[in-house]
Amino acid sequence: MRLFLASNDLGNYANKLSEMIDSTNRKTLVISNARDYKTPEARLETLNHDLSFLRAAGLEPTELDLRPYFDKPEELRKYVEEYHPSLIFVMGGNLFMAATALHESGMDDIIREGLAADEFVYGGYSAGSMVAAKDLKQYLDNYSKDNGRYDESIAVYGKACTDGLGIIDEYVCPHSDRDRFAKYCEEAVKQLPARSLTPIVLNDSGVFIVEGETKTIYKD
Repeated sequence: MRLFLASNDLGNYANKLSEMIDSTNRKTLVISNARDYKTPEARLETLNHDLSFLRAAGLEPTELDLRPYFDKPEELRKYVEEYHPSLIFVMGGNLFMAATALHESGMDDIIREGLAADEFVYGGYSAGSMVAAKDLKQYLDNYSKDNGRYDESIAVYGKACTDGLGIIDEYVCPHSDRDRFAKYCEEAVKQLPARSLTPIVLNDSGVFIVEGETKTIYKD
């Protein structure tokens, strides 16, 4: 299993991601549904930002909007298999929208199975990294509750999934160097260990990388 989990964009370690990916296949599926609460214009602006930094890292990104595949998991599976990505990358935004879109489309199972078979790298930043955990209710006490993220997901989709991908035991806590999020990271450091859970606190230059049994935190 290969994971590249960042706080912001690719942090300062785009070279690490490049090294993890097959040099003969740079095709990347970019999942932007964590931004579905935005207007189409604002959503496109943030998507273009993400596509640009992925291209700058030498990747070949294509957006995969999961909404047309809700309740159509076999169609999605066929598309992913035919596209044959070397990287699946989930953008930041609303954590519960990301989780709900992954679940309703069946992309969560596709990711888990593909990682188990080492077919691609999973990457993401902010919500895209946080959704790698299992029980996303652990985030409700800080990041999501105070920011209205859970309710916002219900308003857009009519539902909100609190099940993450479950591909890591840890909980990524991004943006520790931003004033808006620093207090949430501080609370997570207190609360998660009390529940026998491990926080991975990242500033916006940092990344958490998993390669098989090796787990490494990189931060400046």
